[in-house]
Amino acid sequence: MAGHPPPVWRQLFHLTAGSSIPVAGIFAPEQWMLIALAVVSGGGLGLDLARFRLSWLNRQFLRWLAPLLKYDEGHRFTGATYLVVAGLLAFLFFDAAVAVPAMLFLSLGDPVAALVGRRTRGPRVWGKSPAGTAAFIAVSLAAVGVLVGGNAIEFHWGLLVGAGIAGLVELASLPPDDNLAVPLVAAAAMHFLGV
Repeated sequence: MAGHPPPVWRQLFHLTAGSSIPVAGIFAPEQWMLIALAVVSGGGLGLDLARFRLSWLNRQFLRWLAPLLKYDEGHRFTGATYLVVAGLLAFLFFDAAVAVPAMLFLSLGDPVAALVGRRTRGPRVWGKSPAGTAAFIAVSLAAVGVLVGGNAIEFHWGLLVGAGIAGLVELASLPPDDNLAVPLVAAAAMHFLGV
């Protein structure tokens, strides 16, 4: 797949599809969340593995989903697969009070960081704009405010630290993918801080 996809479609998909996981985590019973995320994660992993082996399937996949994919996702797991796997692991290993904000940090912060970062001139850190990171953290802090204000979770100072850590992890682009690293590192930090 040549070139970079238009970022807006990918970011909108990331925002809506990614946010559906933590929003569902607020309302759905934990058992149903885990079952649904396991099924979707298995489907995503299965599709990616199948298209790696079947070139015709990969060609069709790239043809139909090109606006939503990064240029290198023709030969690696997609960001969407990493996102649902991260959701599964977050809700499997952490309480909803940790998993929900951690997933929202990713689903809201990542698209905002990309949109702001691409439009901001100035120095880059690891190829990314510090302004994008600041926007990521600001949106994550706003998400904490909405969750606490809406009584979805109780306030804990560790949530604020988690928002900052999520932004720094996104800036550092830890392998294998931001969609996996951001929520899991942030969730682990919040968990150990007592959230």
